[in-house]
Amino acid sequence: MKNQWRIILGLVLTLLIVLFAVMNNMDVPINFGFSQLSAPLVIIIIGSAFLGAIVIALVATSTIWQQRKEIKGLKKQLGDLEQSIDQKVADKREELEREYNNKLAALQTDNEHQTTSTEKQVEEENTEEEHSKSE
Repeated sequence: MKNQWRIILGLVLTLLIVLFAVMNNMDVPINFGFSQLSAPLVIIIIGSAFLGAIVIALVATSTIWQQRKEIKGLKKQLGDLEQSIDQKVADKREELEREYNNKLAALQTDNEHQTTSTEKQVEEENTEEEHSKSE
């Protein structure tokens, strides 16, 4: 929709310039500094508008190229940063998994020691009970 309004506005301005130029159709002198030329005002007005459009197009094109170059650089930088973040996340995940596995192993070892200790205590109590019963 925005581009349609631009096109419509451009056509209206072009129509106004052409109407203005056609209404002023007398010959006028043009001084270039080193020579002088006489031409119809219509050609001068349309030619000036055309040169202005070319200048605007060149300026806009150079700006667009600069913006595209900057966008390309920023996209590359973003990709590098995303890759760096992904690598850091993977490293941190591995570190946390190692830490978790170490703690799990330590807990299992403690549990085995406690189980073994409990079994020994039960055996000792059973042995003491057997000795008590024998006596």
